[in-house]
Amino acid sequence: MPTVALPGSDRPFVLKGRGTTLVRLFGLLVFALPGAGFIAGLFVVRGRPEFAFLEHAALWPWELWAIALGGTLGLIGGTADFFWHVRGFRDVSRREERGEIFALACGGLPLFLLMAAASIVPDPRIYVLPVAALAMITVALVCYDEFVYHRKACGRAETLFHRLLTLGNGAAFLAWFHWVFARSHLGA
Repeated sequence: MPTVALPGSDRPFVLKGRGTTLVRLFGLLVFALPGAGFIAGLFVVRGRPEFAFLEHAALWPWELWAIALGGTLGLIGGTADFFWHVRGFRDVSRREERGEIFALACGGLPLFLLMAAASIVPDPRIYVLPVAALAMITVALVCYDEFVYHRKACGRAETLFHRLLTLGNGAAFLAWFHWVFARSHLGA
């Protein structure tokens, strides 16, 4: 079993099973893109008049704070789960790994792209149906993964990671949905 020492540590970092593969790196990339893209998007649009509130955190709507909190919890859960598997505490089958990546690449990433488009157009209502449909598909893919692979295989720690990931990202999505569709529609 290959080992790599962590910088500043004499304890080896175990790469169990297949170790770091292109599939795992792709999964990590599609996991991280929406959060990084959201932050980058805020920096890009902050000069636009309708996003002037971004210059002062005290003016941020509650939805933006909820997105930040939920997204951070989701990131912590997903990152912890990734390292849990790389450390070798529970091996992930190729089918499970591909199912998770499928959910991210075919559900989460396209959903994020639709959300980004809806966030910057003057009237986002044209995106309500596609966003809702893709959100339902994403939830179905995540539920499949949770019920088929994780229901009996995960211990307490891994279950906590999954709950942080799904509930954090779910809360961030709902806050975004309210921010874009309810707040902008109400003119608030």
